[in-house]
Amino acid sequence: MHFGTIGVRGQRHGAVLLPVVVVTSIQPGEGKTGVAAAIARHYAYLGRAVALARVEAEDGHAEEDARYYASLEFAPGNKAAPVAASSIADPGGDALLVVEAGPEAAAAIAAAKVVVVAKGAAPASAPAGLSPSAVVVTRAPAMAEASAGDVPVIALAEDRTLAGFSVAEVQALTGSETLIEGDCPDGTCDHLVISPIAADAGQPHFRRFPAKAVVVRFDRTDQHLAALRGDTPCLVLTGGQRPSSNALDAASASGAAVLLAPGGTVETVAALEAIHETSRFQGERKLDSMAALLEGSALFSALAL
Repeated sequence: MHFGTIGVRGQRHGAVLLPVVVVTSIQPGEGKTGVAAAIARHYAYLGRAVALARVEAEDGHAEEDARYYASLEFAPGNKAAPVAASSIADPGGDALLVVEAGPEAAAAIAAAKVVVVAKGAAPASAPAGLSPSAVVVTRAPAMAEASAGDVPVIALAEDRTLAGFSVAEVQALTGSETLIEGDCPDGTCDHLVISPIAADAGQPHFRRFPAKAVVVRFDRTDQHLAALRGDTPCLVLTGGQRPSSNALDAASASGAAVLLAPGGTVETVAALEAIHETSRFQGERKLDSMAALLEGSALFSALAL
């Protein structure tokens, strides 16, 4: 997930000025879910009642996004399933509803005290019916803070944590068996690290990378232990055979997740090559990073909610 520019304004439906956040990118993973969650958290931390909703879509991610919103403690009561755009209504009182929707659905929403986060058709452009735009997120780091007419544009730096991946995504891509689930409440990693050959170089090597998943052969117990001593939240063992009980005991004691991939190391790493590009927004660490990026921008003063 890569982040570049954002701009803010609103969409008028009759007498209602509806804030619209348009998120765009030249790659998949524009950042809609992260932007929506960070907006909701910002206002929740100010003491407002907030809710999030994911509008039905055919992109394959709507249900996953809705389940993520339902897990957020600062916005209790969110539906764990996508909703129809026609069901979006004013939440009432001082409450605020943040809605993630596709371009067509977003253009059809007309409700007060609702912020719509929608996907743009291309970097720095809003979908039809959603002009002027509110927020645009792209992989255009060369775009400095500027303006597009009367819409402010804010450059956001790329962030490794936002491009991080979950243990579940590693498991899905590699077809791994879960030997130990681990007790990391966030379940995300920023780095994919291949174990070195020499055991004496293992621990210093691993400590160079925070929040990492280490790929290592099932029979390299020395490297398993070195990785665990190097604060590794996830071990991905290759070769399809169970490791020693010493390694499993150490992983259990440290709270690390342990996956057993059926293929060899080269095959497993090849399966994980694009994991940073396909990872979904999830976990407290990603939300913290997105919130920090947006809090440092002009977004919330422009929304003026």
